[in-house]
Amino acid sequence: KRRVLLSFFTLTAGVFIVFSVGLNRQGFSDPAQLLSGTGGYTLWCESNIPVYHNLSTPEGRSKLALTDLPAEADILQISRYGADDASCLNLNKVTQPTVLGVDMQAMKNSSFHIRQTIYPDQTEADVYKTLQSATDSVYPVLVDETVLLWTLMRSPGDTIRYEAGGRAVYLQIAGTLDNSIFQGNLIMDKSLFAEVWSEIAGSEIILFRVKEQDAAATGRLIEQALNEYGVRVTTTTQRLQAFNSVTDTYLTIFLTLGGLGLLLGIVSFIIVVRKDLASRREDILLYRSLGFTDTKISRLLIAENRLVPLYAIIVGVLGSVAGVSGGLQSVSMWIWLLSAVPAIVLVLSVILFIRQSVRTCLQQN
Repeated sequence: KRRVLLSFFTLTAGVFIVFSVGLNRQGFSDPAQLLSGTGGYTLWCESNIPVYHNLSTPEGRSKLALTDLPAEADILQISRYGADDASCLNLNKVTQPTVLGVDMQAMKNSSFHIRQTIYPDQTEADVYKTLQSATDSVYPVLVDETVLLWTLMRSPGDTIRYEAGGRAVYLQIAGTLDNSIFQGNLIMDKSLFAEVWSEIAGSEIILFRVKEQDAAATGRLIEQALNEYGVRVTTTTQRLQAFNSVTDTYLTIFLTLGGLGLLLGIVSFIIVVRKDLASRREDILLYRSLGFTDTKISRLLIAENRLVPLYAIIVGVLGSVAGVSGGLQSVSMWIWLLSAVPAIVLVLSVILFIRQSVRTCLQQN
């Protein structure tokens, strides 16, 4: 009994860790996940020197030699108060993240998704409207859910203190975003940002929404035109991948440990099955003397020995499904399929091994 329990828990833990890691990996094949992460924007441009011209107007584009931008390009210019990078790319403890001043109306019209807020009775559209007003030096902001939980280690409703213009201001975490290109920053309405940091003008971050086929040419045009501003252009999907690559590194470590646990579970299962069959030799002879056929004895032994590993696999898989971060809908269809294949292979391997072991045992007796 002790050997059986040890085999069960070891195999269950290994299956749980391996499948939990697999289901929590972020994929880039799901268009819905990409849209909520990029907001529908194609290019992320970051400059060392603020851009003071409005690129949404013909005059602004003309002054910066960007008249060749696609006519349908949607541009979002963002102000920045430089502080600490709170993204997963920074392993240091962060107390004051960088703050971005963003047009909340543009955020509302984009595909960014607010996951949770401190305004449970408001719709997402109403939340964006509420984020445009402050009370008693307390300013509402948004932040990535992963940053809030793992980097800042805070909860919605908490405040972060900043010094601005010789006075203390408090930024209240009013809501969280899905994993997005804004990871590592607090998102604040641009009018409130100008009220707090009136000395900061211009845009250090610019987002462009263009057609995918125009992205490469548009990126080269921006780099050439804004070369003196020290601009760096990346696609929004590349930025998301950079963030997720760090997460995937940690997941890979856990996957390795889970794989070792699964291997130990399989080895212990093999030992338990072989010892159990070896101890049943007298029972097999008794069954035969009572008139049981080898086929019936085989069925009895297979039924006895397959319960523990199959239950271990089922419990481990169900536990990993229940522990999916963000809910089952956050897992893409391809990840479900890739996870189902090893589960099916594992179950079939267990059944085939038990059958072969029972057959060998009967032949030896």
